[in-house]
Amino acid sequence: MGRASEDQMSCPSVSLVTPCFNHADFVGDTIESVVSQDYPNLEYIVINDGSTDESDAVIKRYADQLHHWETWPGSRPGPAPAINRGFSFSNGEIMGWLNSDDLLMPKSLFVVAEVFAQFPQVDWFSGVATTIDSEGRYIRSRKYRKNKYDYLVGDWAVIQQESTFWRRSLWEAVGGRLDASLSVAHDAELWCRFFLHAEHYHLDCPLGVYRKVPQSTSIRKAREYSQVTEDALRSFRENAPPHVARRRTYYRLFKSLLHVFGSPVLKPRLGRLFGVPDFQYRSISYEPVACKWRMYSEW
Repeated sequence: MGRASEDQMSCPSVSLVTPCFNHADFVGDTIESVVSQDYPNLEYIVINDGSTDESDAVIKRYADQLHHWETWPGSRPGPAPAINRGFSFSNGEIMGWLNSDDLLMPKSLFVVAEVFAQFPQVDWFSGVATTIDSEGRYIRSRKYRKNKYDYLVGDWAVIQQESTFWRRSLWEAVGGRLDASLSVAHDAELWCRFFLHAEHYHLDCPLGVYRKVPQSTSIRKAREYSQVTEDALRSFRENAPPHVARRRTYYRLFKSLLHVFGSPVLKPRLGRLFGVPDFQYRSISYEPVACKWRMYSEW
């Protein structure tokens, strides 16, 4: 058996979709950030969603390195239909999507696969939110700790989509589709559905990179993004298990208490006194001495 076949057997299959609309200046870098990783069991799918610039020509340069690519005629209100179409050509155990102006960190797919393999109880996680500007210059990295209670009380910013990956079993459990009627915030709506089925975990390293440019939809349509997210949160609250819904108000008070008195010394003590286990954030960090990932919880 050849080396490539052995690698494919040892690496779980990953399905990654990139929707592209008029991003000829960026989509080559996006694709390069994925294919340069040489992950041996990757289904990388690019859907050119009716671009009118040179995106098609850029994507064609990588055609032999893609699992599937195609161009749809016309334009759509948002990328969700293209992402859904891309996933319809996939079968990978691990899933995610990467917009056509964003990037993956080097070898991040190997990290993602390793974490899912080591922790079978983890169904989805996000890395450290990382941002670059339109020229590719680093802006910042920041940890955002979010659990289902944060979303239930309206504290939803931000789970960075570029750094979020999940198991196909979770995707299928929540319907196996993004809401194609949404032109924005389809990711936040998906996270609300994920929260109904699984805990969210945080990986203490960057995986994907968001490119902040003036024409970004999340910037141009910030008000609409917030409104759609609030609608998704309302549905989440209505469908949350009763014991979770009942704790929402208590969680708000608990977080206020941590904010006022939450020094590094007091926070664990306050958590033990006033918190409940599922108020904690679930995190995963790499231990270089042991050469493995470690799971821990924090308030």
